[in-house]
Amino acid sequence: MAWVAVALLVVPAILLSFTGASALSAGPPREAVKKGEQPASPRYTLTVLNPQGHVIKDKVLAPRLDTLKGKKIAMYLSATSDQLYAGKGAELYDLLEKMLRNNYPDTRIVRYTDLPMKYTPEKEVVDAIVATKPDAVVVGFGG
Repeated sequence: MAWVAVALLVVPAILLSFTGASALSAGPPREAVKKGEQPASPRYTLTVLNPQGHVIKDKVLAPRLDTLKGKKIAMYLSATSDQLYAGKGAELYDLLEKMLRNNYPDTRIVRYTDLPMKYTPEKEVVDAIVATKPDAVVVGFGG
């Protein structure tokens, strides 16, 4: 995690050394541009590209439920039992379960602890979720 802080401090410094502080400003100071004149064009142009490329939607999402009332909801958390409380996934799911029970008392919950604990959802996990016959599944990755 320390490398993130270093990167956040070092990268701007490197950019400043190549471009100069004036390249990062929003333009010339107001007093430098006379009324009716156009501000000088910037010395550098920065182009930001998205490395993900174009998104192709080739799958149709499942239809949304009209209500959660009386539905069965399975909650799968991608984590192993030793990672369970290392992240915030378990806390989030416990809070989500409490909120669902308060707002929809007749909703049935299949807890994340009742499903196989695996970091990646393999056949065993999918089969376990399908076996519960849920109306909806909440999936969280990252423990």
